Amino acid sequence: MTDSQNANDIDNRILDAATILFAHYGYDKTTMNDIAREANVSKSTIYTRWNKKEDLFDALFIREGKAYTLNWFERVEADPNGGTYGSFMRHAVAAYDEYPFFKALYGQEKQMLGSMLNRIGLEQLFARRMAFFKAFFKAMQDAGVVRKDIDGDLLTFVMNTWQYGFLQFPSLVPDDLVPPTEQSLNMMVDMIERFVTPDNGGNAEAGKQVIRAFKAQIIAAFESISEGLDKT
Repeated sequence: MTDSQNANDIDNRILDAATILFAHYGYDKTTMNDIAREANVSKSTIYTRWNKKEDLFDALFIREGKAYTLNWFERVEADPNGGTYGSFMRHAVAAYDEYPFFKALYGQEKQMLGSMLNRIGLEQLFARRMAFFKAFFKAMQDAGVVRKDIDGDLLTFVMNTWQYGFLQFPSLVPDDLVPPTEQSLNMMVDMIERFVTPDNGGNAEAGKQVIRAFKAQIIAAFESISEGLDKT
């Protein structure tokens, strides 16, 4: 194993440990000592890579965000109907199960982020997300995948509300009242498809083309954030 590979392995071990701790205890209650202990490395090893906890969190956010995005779009590509809007949303939600950091972030962001809320500018992130999805919906309409008579801005808001709610609501009610995730997803996707899909069934392959371009935009956004942090 080369020195570079070994360094990457240590970095990933530290970030994996931070994922577990941030998701379980939240940002404020997790210390660098906790992360070092969980990763089985010295605290000085962490500080040779990240000057402070905020920097480590940034690196984790970017790593998990890119990994989640690639997983999401791989699911879309593997699905023959992945170009429809309902299937696109199904895979967006289902992929969260493999990324506890992002699932916790969307499911309980205030408890998890704590004092990071003000630093990362959650309102700005949400505004950027909304702008991304508004452009995406317009492209899906132009491709004949989403009905052209639907208000794209309103649909963007409703779909974001649904996604947040789907991830947050199960934590608010007793487990015995929460149906299996697959059943809930099936019903929600069916409702979405009945509402947004054109009467002719839409063009799923054209939808995949739009989705591929959307994936490239999201990955580029993460790269841009990463480059900006490297310069600070």
